[in-house]
Amino acid sequence: MDMPGHGGHGDHGGGGGGGGGESRPMCAMNMAFNWSTENVCVLFDFWRVNSSTSLVLTCAAVFLLGYFYEYARAAVRIWEKSNAPSGTLVTTGPSTPLVNTGAICNGIRWRRALFYGLLVAYSYSLMLIFMTYNGFLILAVIGGAIAGHCAYSSDDWGAVRGANCH
Repeated sequence: MDMPGHGGHGDHGGGGGGGGGESRPMCAMNMAFNWSTENVCVLFDFWRVNSSTSLVLTCAAVFLLGYFYEYARAAVRIWEKSNAPSGTLVTTGPSTPLVNTGAICNGIRWRRALFYGLLVAYSYSLMLIFMTYNGFLILAVIGGAIAGHCAYSSDDWGAVRGANCH
């Protein structure tokens, strides 16, 4: 049913309103494990896998994202240890309480919160890449996380834990 003054809005999925007529195919939305290499969108509509070359470049980029996530976690951990109040027992294990926690300066508290939020956003982005259910991208995320953990993990045995995807 046409509304007066609205004309026929036949093609709502068009190509951006430029009137060029050529529209991009929709992103593939697989809800099952797959090895697809056609119209796989990674986080953004413009980041698409449509060829072997784009698949290899995307897997390399996703690998680096996983790798640098581990670097970011390690960097934040080092920063927190260097800014811990004196007399504080800093540990990465879940069962050891902090000793003499003292008041943490508001500036440090806000920076810790900011770093935490950025790491959560980063981990959710990796989770969304994982949730393409694309085997190539899943392996790239896992490979990057393994390589990054190997490169940047601390010598604390209690620090081994899964990725943060809240």
